[in-house]
Amino acid sequence: MRPVLALVLLSLCLSRQAVACADLAAADAAALTLAQALLRVDDCHPDVRAARATLGLAVADVQVAGQVPNPQFTLGAGSVGQALGPGPLWNKTFDHSLRLDQLIERGGKPGLRRAVAEAARAASLADLADTRRRAVVAVAQAHQDLWATQGRASQLAVAVTLSTESLRLLDQRVRAGDAPALDATRFRLDDARLRADWRQSQADLQGLQRQLALLIGAVGLSPSLQAQPVDLSASSPAIVALLAAAVAPPAGSPPAASPTDAAPQRADVAAAQARVAAAELARDLAAANRSRDVSVGLQLDRWPTSPGNSSGTGNTVSVTLSVPLFVRHAYEGESARAEADLLVAREALRRTQSAAAADMARSLALARAALDRRRLVQEQLVPAAEQVAAGAELAYRRGASSALELLDARRSLRAVHIERFTADAELAKALADWQAAATPFNSTLNP
Repeated sequence: MRPVLALVLLSLCLSRQAVACADLAAADAAALTLAQALLRVDDCHPDVRAARATLGLAVADVQVAGQVPNPQFTLGAGSVGQALGPGPLWNKTFDHSLRLDQLIERGGKPGLRRAVAEAARAASLADLADTRRRAVVAVAQAHQDLWATQGRASQLAVAVTLSTESLRLLDQRVRAGDAPALDATRFRLDDARLRADWRQSQADLQGLQRQLALLIGAVGLSPSLQAQPVDLSASSPAIVALLAAAVAPPAGSPPAASPTDAAPQRADVAAAQARVAAAELARDLAAANRSRDVSVGLQLDRWPTSPGNSSGTGNTVSVTLSVPLFVRHAYEGESARAEADLLVAREALRRTQSAAAADMARSLALARAALDRRRLVQEQLVPAAEQVAAGAELAYRRGASSALELLDARRSLRAVHIERFTADAELAKALADWQAAATPFNSTLNP
């Protein structure tokens, strides 16, 4: 009874955890870090909650599979006539029958059935871990998309303010005859474009706020969600780990035995392996059907004598044994289906291993590319664009350049500043994707 009690307690624990999603504080929503958002994945992400509920079903299946058939009790009455005789019901003149039947499973079916359920539970646990991994990536991407959009909206807001002030000063110069009216028209066109982009950025911001709020269970606070930047300095643990992983293996080191050896412990691979094990056990269970189950019966018959019935036989006991006859089939179809399921599971395992290895290689390459892109933006593009924009502003004030040159320099500087936010966000997303792709599965973690 102890394993059954443990399963029941685990099922109750899973059910309680599935509905526990704490409210997000308003102060945290106004300055939400990526770490705070990721802490809410386990309890608030809808996919993780659904996977935990599925694991609860698998835990219950283990309990069901471990149950032996219940005995069957039958109470009957026969040869009931009009002259039942006096006295209590047990002594009345008719045939009383009490029967107890018990099915006895042979061929190790109970153990195999429980082993299949245990393997399915292991697969569900690995599925939960893989769902967590994917949820972490989704939350990180939504958080950094929000942060990049906040940066774009702030840059556009600054650009709109600068454009409004420049247009006011330019109108004064046009009225004074110091600047051509065509320059004012060009500034107004650029100002209208800026305002349209700023309004679109506000709409994008609201959509990303709702998306992130849905993933972390904070729908009511979606309008106030503000993402904070991630530490992407050269000394941050994520960057250090990325640089270490990017180092090529030393010359002469033995290559991997196969491409699938790169990710033997990922959660999706572990789930596929558990399903192969379950399919193998299910094949054995189908083969065990050829072992005939027997049903044992014990029956007590009582036909008491009475003044009106002198031919009563009293109490008699009978024992029965019944077995099925494999006349029309011997479970050949079940065995064939189990073999086919095993082939499908093995092929799914091979596909999953290949996909996991490719995913790890892809995520590492993308993270390295994102790191190089961020370095290029910070070390080359931003200083160059700022220098060009400063020179264009000075030249325009002194009348040495046209309005088109000034507007082009401002657009380039704005695009580079937005690119800086985008590069930071893409690097943070790539790091989260790479770390999640390389995270090994730990079956001992608390679900």
